[in-house]
Order: sequence, then C-alpha cells, then structure tokens
Amino acid sequence: MNLKNLTPIREGSPSCKFCAGVGFLLEENVKNSSSGVLLLCSCVGESCPCGGKAPYMVYDESQNRMLPCVCHNARMELGKVEYLVKKAGIPARYKYRTLDRMDTTELSFLAAHDWANDIVIQWKERERIQQGLYLWGGTGSGKTLLACAILNELILRYGLECKYAKINRDFLSTIRDSYQKESELHGMEQTIKKQFADVEVLVLDDFGANKESDWANSQLYDLIDTRYEEEKVTILTSNIPPTDWKDKAEGRIFSRLMEMAKQIHLDCPDYRLSHSAFGTH
Repeated sequence: MNLKNLTPIREGSPSCKFCAGVGFLLEENVKNSSSGVLLLCSCVGESCPCGGKAPYMVYDESQNRMLPCVCHNARMELGKVEYLVKKAGIPARYKYRTLDRMDTTELSFLAAHDWANDIVIQWKERERIQQGLYLWGGTGSGKTLLACAILNELILRYGLECKYAKINRDFLSTIRDSYQKESELHGMEQTIKKQFADVEVLVLDDFGANKESDWANSQLYDLIDTRYEEEKVTILTSNIPPTDWKDKAEGRIFSRLMEMAKQIHLDCPDYRLSHSAFGTH
C-alpha cells in the first residue's frame, strides 16, 4: 500500500511508482499474520550498499570517511514509525489499519468514521479544545478497529506518541500490581498513572468491563478528570451506553464523559465477521 497520503515522509525516489517518494510502503497481506508490516521500498533498497546493516553507513574512499547509505534516511524513518506503533501497544490485529481502507456502508459506522477522520485531519488545527470519542456497541461492531485506526494515522501523519490500553488488563490491573511487594512494578503507582495521564492520545478499550468497586471507579474518574483538565484527547470503547455511568462514582465519570467525548452508538452487524483484516477498501 502506498503511504503517500498518510505521511509527509519523503525519503525515496519521487518518481517511484510503488512508494511515490516515501521510501517505504505497507504490505497488508502478510502470510500467517493478521497485521500489516512496513517494508523498505525497492527504489532505495535495491541500490543499497550497506546491506541493511545498522547504522546504515558506507565507506567513501574519495572522502576517506563513513557516509550515510542511500537507504539510511528511509530506514530511520521507517524505524521511527515502527517504534511509535510498538510503544503505543496497538494490538497486532489492528497495526497499520487506516481509515481509508474501511467499509462505511453501515450508517452508524459511517458517522463514527467521519468523527474519527475529523480528529485525524484537524489535529494540527487545535485552536479549540478537541473532543475525543465514546464508541459503544455490541461485540465486533468495529469500535476497537476505529480507535486503533485513529492512533495509526496520528502516528503516520504526525509522529505522535499515543497509547492503547485495555481498561482492566492494562490500567487497573497494572496499578494493582504496583501494590504487590513481589511485583516488578511495586511502588510505581504514580509513574503508571502519569504515563496514562500525559500521553497525547489515549485509547481506553472495553471501558466499563471492570468489576465495579469504589476503588476502580475512583481510579477511572481520576484518570478521566486529569486528562480533561489537561485537554488531552481520550477515545473510549465500551459495550455499555454512557448513560450507564450516571449511577457510578456519584455520576462524576458520566459528567466528564459528556464534556470530553462525542458519544456514538455503533449499531451495526459484526464487522469482524463480515470483513477480513485488510480485505476491505
């Protein structure tokens, strides 16, 4: 897949018919894998004398010194994107999925897709406080797909640091682990909370799937409230409507959600069953 319209990176040949000057491209259909992979384009790889060995430098006899290989910049940019996607924790199934490759024939999915696209396209025009999203609907309705596509595009387009997390497994359970003396995370509660609070764009998947408790609701409210105060964009996916939060945590979580996220109900068939990983255009 040509990434020309998804990234400003131009480290390949401008006349290349494969990458259109980016220097690398996205291979969507990888055998025995549900995720795509970034590949160096032949326009820089075929004439590469370093053989793809880091630090991608070659010896120049005329200058008697090491110089960057023709592939150097393209490999470095490719590596940056891979690093940001890995650091974000985007699940393999959704790595490099983008908004332009999705079926939007279902009206509710189209509405959510339009809002997702607005977040991406308008990212650099943030004179106003930008809302996040609260995507709710049944299993397989495309909530996580949309949320991760937003992260993928923000990384590709702007090199933005993002984070994906399952609300129970990656947030609440991690905090609980910091209370255990035998855990590697012991004593790191505030560091963990800061990582979630400070990242520019945070996806909280399966919001509301945690076992209800005063402690859990307090942790969720503190996180949501901090991100609200710092004007950070938060995207939440849930199987329950936002109104279900009215009776939890004294309604404080519901109040914040109403202010900081556009609520969209994905009332559509199972997207995962009707579309292959990269088969929808």
